[in-house]
Amino acid sequence: MSIDPKEAAAALSDVAHVERRTHQAFTYEHSSRQFLLWGVLVACGYVVTFLAPEHAGAGWIAVMVVGLGGSFALRVWSGLPHSRDSRLGRRLGYGQLALIGYGFVLLWLLWPLTPRQLDAFWPTLVMFCHVLAGLWLGVFYIIVGVGGTVLIVIGYVWAGEWYPLWLAVAVGGGLIASGLWLRRAS
Repeated sequence: MSIDPKEAAAALSDVAHVERRTHQAFTYEHSSRQFLLWGVLVACGYVVTFLAPEHAGAGWIAVMVVGLGGSFALRVWSGLPHSRDSRLGRRLGYGQLALIGYGFVLLWLLWPLTPRQLDAFWPTLVMFCHVLAGLWLGVFYIIVGVGGTVLIVIGYVWAGEWYPLWLAVAVGGGLIASGLWLRRAS
């Protein structure tokens, strides 16, 4: 049985499509877990900031420790295949860590910031990470980053003293909604 070149090209195209879709499903599943983890933690951090501002620093340290530990555990236990794509994931992770390092340098240069400015700075920087990741992973991540930034700015301008609760819903809730959407899409 022979196959003509058109049929062979069509079959190879189908295989490539299935491979891309499988990779996207793995990426979305892993990302959905990360979005859900960080969404819950960020929402909790902003609620603590609103209800007990004197404990906000300790609350955010706890959020970071639990979040980084949880992210690492999800990465290790995710079952993602080791390939070129997992190296890309590591590079994106290192890129985010580098951006956070630069965030600390910017804070040092811009200090002093008001608590409200600080509340806007970090989530905006994280949303920028999503936009950058979207250049490699797809438009969904760009939409999350830009949409989150718009909500941060809206709250900064109009939420008044409710700003931390606005961020709990807009940023934390937005990450949770994104994680649920990715889970449905994978």
